[in-house]
Amino acid sequence: MSIDLTQQALNALADAGLGNDTPAEAYVIGYTQGHNDALALAIRIEQAITATPLTPDELDLLALALWEANGERPTVYESGKAVADDVLEWWKQVAASAWGFINGMEAMQ
Repeated sequence: MSIDLTQQALNALADAGLGNDTPAEAYVIGYTQGHNDALALAIRIEQAITATPLTPDELDLLALALWEANGERPTVYESGKAVADDVLEWWKQVAASAWGFINGMEAMQ
């Protein structure tokens, strides 16, 4: 019993909607798609490796910037702060999520 790998590959390409192409065209299209998928995966891996977490000061600045961009106006509390602590903590969580999104990460702790 012989396994015809070339024919199996061409059948797989035909199943992917490449049935109207010549075998050479199907090979190039399949190779190109595989190359593009591999490159996209490599980029995602590189971004995850090189993504830099925010420092606490940067997290505070981003949280306040998002808070202000939301149309909030500072109110001076007795503590002298413009934002209540619980509100700032919520905006820090939003900032951390936004930074994770910017870096292409699913979640950032």
